[in-house]
Amino acid sequence: MKERIKRAAKSAAARANGPAPKQVKLKLVHIEFWSAIKIGFLCTLAAAIAIIVGFFLVWLVASQSGVFAQVNNLLSGAGGASSVDVGSTLSLPRVMSFAVALAFIQMVAGTLLSGVSALIFNVIGRITGGISVGFTSSNN
Repeated sequence: MKERIKRAAKSAAARANGPAPKQVKLKLVHIEFWSAIKIGFLCTLAAAIAIIVGFFLVWLVASQSGVFAQVNNLLSGAGGASSVDVGSTLSLPRVMSFAVALAFIQMVAGTLLSGVSALIFNVIGRITGGISVGFTSSNN
C-alpha cells in the first residue's frame, strides 16, 4: 500500500515537472568535405584577423613605451658602435606585411588541413562505424 502511494506521488511529481527529456543516440559516420572546408575557412579567417590585430597592438605598445629605443641602447652598449636601428627595422609597414603574410599562410594551411581532416575522418568512419553521439532535448 505504501509503495503504491510512493509511486503515485512520483508520477504526480513527474507530470508537474513536464515530460522527461528525450535522449537520442546517433552515429556520426560522414563529414561533408565542402562543409568542412567552409567551416575551416571561416575559423582560420577569424584567426587571421586576430593575428593581424595582435601584431598591430604589440607593435603599438612597443613603439609607445620606448622598447625600440631601449633595445638600441642595449645593443650599442653591448656591441660597441652598433649601426642597427631596431625602430626602423621593425617599422609598422614591415611588421604589418609580415603579419598579413603569416595570416595568409595560416588561412591556406588551416583550410587545407580541415579538408584533409574531414577526408581522413570519413575513411576511419567507414572502417570503425563512426562516433556514437548522445543528444538530450531540453524542456525550456
